[in-house]
Amino acid sequence: MSVKIALIKNLFSGGLGKFSTVIIRLIQVPILISALGVKDYGVWLVLSSLPAWLTMANLGFGSVAANEITMLVAAGNNKKANEIYSTTLMLVAIIACIGTIIVSLIVPFINWKSFFSDSSQSNTEFVSTILLLSLSVFISFSSEVFSSRFRAAQKVYQSMLLSSARPWIDLFGIVIVVSLNVKFHYLALASLVSAVLFLVITIFLSRSVYSSMRFKFTNTRKEYLKFLFSKGFAFQAFPLGNAVLYQGSLIVIQTIIGSSAVALFGTARTLVRSVNQMMELINQAIWPELSYILGVKDFEKARKLHRFGVSASFFLAIAGTIFLVLFGQTLYSKWTGNALKLDTVLLILFLIPIPFNALWNTSGVVHVACNQHEKLATFYLVANLLSIIGCVGLSYFWGIKGAALSTLIADIVLIPFVFARSLELTNDSFSDFMKNIFQNITLKEFRLLFQLNKKQ
Repeated sequence: MSVKIALIKNLFSGGLGKFSTVIIRLIQVPILISALGVKDYGVWLVLSSLPAWLTMANLGFGSVAANEITMLVAAGNNKKANEIYSTTLMLVAIIACIGTIIVSLIVPFINWKSFFSDSSQSNTEFVSTILLLSLSVFISFSSEVFSSRFRAAQKVYQSMLLSSARPWIDLFGIVIVVSLNVKFHYLALASLVSAVLFLVITIFLSRSVYSSMRFKFTNTRKEYLKFLFSKGFAFQAFPLGNAVLYQGSLIVIQTIIGSSAVALFGTARTLVRSVNQMMELINQAIWPELSYILGVKDFEKARKLHRFGVSASFFLAIAGTIFLVLFGQTLYSKWTGNALKLDTVLLILFLIPIPFNALWNTSGVVHVACNQHEKLATFYLVANLLSIIGCVGLSYFWGIKGAALSTLIADIVLIPFVFARSLELTNDSFSDFMKNIFQNITLKEFRLLFQLNKKQ
């Protein structure tokens, strides 16, 4: 499969997934606000974000293994690819079992009701909710490893199509819960059922596209553990950084301003991050192709793909920002049923970091795709820690408007490092990058992509 055809399929499949995610989020918010009320919805946002910290427990093994397996298959080393696959699958299964036991021993002894004092839910309901959400996270660990079979077969678009169905399963569960009994632990149970269904379907379909890659205990190798842990620990800085930035900011706002502010902040950020979803679409499309290309050391194609990704992300960010400046308030009002008010200044403050984020976000995929992400991971974690510190100060002195602007701190820290390292990994220079970047998104290029798409 040519890189262009693969990109078209990845973009289409990823686009469907991002569309599903955005649409489902837009639908969920008014449903949950109406069913729970503004305060309990704010509590639910914080509560459902807490188990996200547990994603760090898988240490990024799934992503590291998927990158390595793709590069090994590209280089023709199928034996080692199978060994990495089996070793990683066993490792994440062990971590999930241990994690479930630890959470089950700790969560029941915490007085959650004292922290969420303005909620109508009981402490027992808080405990069962967190346990169910935590189990959902642990079950999802192995899904990423099974999905590596799609990447090894150069059919990652099928994995993306599969992932696009997950939000609809989640929404179906929410609708059932809302129609019967609106309790946090029932919402969490719906999430758990969705995770189990997704895992079963992923196992079955991934096996059909790459049947030769199966788990065998005899294929597990102790010597690969050092590689997985060294790369995995570094990769784990990304979900840790995300948790610090996204879940951490909610906790800061809950503590300093209150639940109603959390509801406003969470919904406004969801609206604004619909632009980031478009950028993530570009990232998802080029990531597996970069792994394969760098696996065979085709740096010319890697440079072209890097330039295309960065330029496309930046222009999508500018277009999305302009659109939300013009229509964001109207969309937000209709979306939330006028239950929350987003003023012009606050909307613009949420939007300011978006173009800055586009300058480094897609470029960083180069680091991750070839498992050379250690330095990026460190910078990312430090940058987000600086942002959350800024969030504390800005929230205290300027309220929710300060919190909205605080994410810009991380972008400013990351931009220079990410670009320098990406150019090094693709054997590119800054002058050549700047000369050729705009050639990658010409009308001629897009016409060719659409022609290839029609032929498919």
